[in-house]
Amino acid sequence: MDALAPACTRTEAYAWLIAAVGTGHAAGTALAGVLSTGPSGAALPAAGAVACLGVLLGARHRFAAPGKPRPRGRHRRAPAHAAHR
Repeated sequence: MDALAPACTRTEAYAWLIAAVGTGHAAGTALAGVLSTGPSGAALPAAGAVACLGVLLGARHRFAAPGKPRPRGRHRRAPAHAAHR
């Protein structure tokens, strides 16, 4: 969130992230409970993996735009050659 959200909206961005993760966990748990009771229980992990892959492939253009350098955040390490100065 530090690298993606403007400085004045970081608290709100983190709040939305936490709310989205909590909602996703609740919905996923409820759906897994419903789907695992029938004959489709074995396909549930595969369906989850396919859904995650689809989301990641669909969002990859937002995280690595070609020809545009990524903004450096506080969590990124300096290049190895810069550390020996």
